[in-house]
Amino acid sequence: MKSIRLLLPLMAAAALVGVSCSHKHLTSETPETPGIPVTPKNYKPVMGTYSEINTTCKEISGLCLAPDGDGFLGASDENGINHITWNGKTTDFYTGHFDCEGVTIDPKTKDVYYIVENKQEVHRLVAPDYKKDQLIYVVEDVGYGTNDGLEGITWYKDGTLLIGNQKKPVVLITYSLKKGETNRRDLTGSSLKEIADLCYDPVRNVLWIADSKSRTINLCTTDGKVLASYSVSFIDNGEGIYVDHAHSCIWVCDDTTSKIYKISFTNL
Repeated sequence: MKSIRLLLPLMAAAALVGVSCSHKHLTSETPETPGIPVTPKNYKPVMGTYSEINTTCKEISGLCLAPDGDGFLGASDENGINHITWNGKTTDFYTGHFDCEGVTIDPKTKDVYYIVENKQEVHRLVAPDYKKDQLIYVVEDVGYGTNDGLEGITWYKDGTLLIGNQKKPVVLITYSLKKGETNRRDLTGSSLKEIADLCYDPVRNVLWIADSKSRTINLCTTDGKVLASYSVSFIDNGEGIYVDHAHSCIWVCDDTTSKIYKISFTNL
């Protein structure tokens, strides 16, 4: 059963009211919001209400738009990647016994990329049938063999991925499919306590970073500099994030409860 709660700015205090919404098949190839993207300096989204949907994706730890635009792909700590509809129906997409902590999609080719913590691996599932699994990169010098390793991945632009190492250290990696790793930023000591997930927003040319330890979602530059921080203390362990301009919201998934939260924003 869906519910919706009124949020005070950056607070989790809430009053329950009813909600209904409809969703359409989306495409990530073209931004849904028309007009010229604003600059990070004058871009100030305002958080509004939230609702939640139940899924059966175990320990859901990452989100991206599904290849067909109907719902999400969800990364599961326990069994790989699931497809999740807008109302929470969960089915297998690419499953197996591996610690999948993040998932993203190339909007042009529809190839899907996912990360495996501990082994520190980045994989590609080749469209359209997603049966060919290619290991494309291993981050061996940080997080290898630990539970503090790769936790977030997002398609950036020009054949490039942004990859996040959770902590010890908190690292943002730029990886080119043609050139390999091209940049690395150590964000340890910043206001971010960890990287739980990443979502690049091509409409605004900004990066959103989920920080489950501080229970925040963070609007950042593509270099990881925090511009604004939003409390999501009503979510126990928010480890996945997806920015959805079509519905003026940000979706955050909870690793503890397997719920996905739809958080509305104005000026998103």
